[in-house]
Amino acid sequence: MMTSLIVRNNKIFFRDRMLVFFSLLSVLISIGLFIVFLQKLQLDAIRQVIEVTPAVELVVSEWMIAGILTMTAMTSTLAVFAIFVSDLESKRTADFLVTSASRYSIQLSYVISSVMIGFIMTTIAFIVCEVYLLTLGAELPSVWKLMQFFGVIILGVLLSAMINLVIVLLAKSAKAFSTVNSLVGTLIGFLCAVYVPMGVLPKAIQMVIHLFPVSHVAVLLRQLLMEDSLNTVFGNANEAMDSYMLTYGVVYEINSSVLGTQSSVLYICISIFGIAIFAAVLFRLQYK
Repeated sequence: MMTSLIVRNNKIFFRDRMLVFFSLLSVLISIGLFIVFLQKLQLDAIRQVIEVTPAVELVVSEWMIAGILTMTAMTSTLAVFAIFVSDLESKRTADFLVTSASRYSIQLSYVISSVMIGFIMTTIAFIVCEVYLLTLGAELPSVWKLMQFFGVIILGVLLSAMINLVIVLLAKSAKAFSTVNSLVGTLIGFLCAVYVPMGVLPKAIQMVIHLFPVSHVAVLLRQLLMEDSLNTVFGNANEAMDSYMLTYGVVYEINSSVLGTQSSVLYICISIFGIAIFAAVLFRLQYK
């Protein structure tokens, strides 16, 4: 029964063009901001240190693409839960309970659909972005690096799905969900340091971003995308490269120590399990 529900949820999502569109709306806004404002901001900052070349423009594009992929994982998984809210308000969920499906399996079907669709949408976005980077002169990533990319994408999708599950369990009406959806679409860009570089934010806001687990997905993607390009652009100018990486959230510095890749991966994994447990407890309290 749960398999049938998952297939149903997936079909509903991809048949609803507006649902697909709004799941990518914040991403499209980010691309617009990048073209109009963010790209020039970075290039002007870099121009004060080194000459702007096609390689520099590639670095800036890779930085933005990491944010786009992170936002896609968050907004696409949230959009799938709109089906859950719609089913709840139209009493379809009660109809499902007439079958052999339990409340837990019904809820799990939405979560699995969210993860599946989030991964599909983020993967499509990654392929499109990678093709774009290749036109700018980027090298085709190795098999090992592709495995790392998809590993980070999977972690990002799972984390986003767990966070969004908690959101919809707390905001179950269509009106509340619509409000939350708008807020998430707006805030995710700030909380992942996409709209505003880390270096220009107050220390208190930087700490909030450090604590927000999804931002660590953006950090991991930036490091994977920008590793080769940063070395090409900055060469032996280590101080300039370190300053750029800290300013634009390629790495995080906490208590004067640069956070390593393994620490970010561990923090994401702990967050996934912690939020999943919290969501399970919340669901049980609501339907006990």
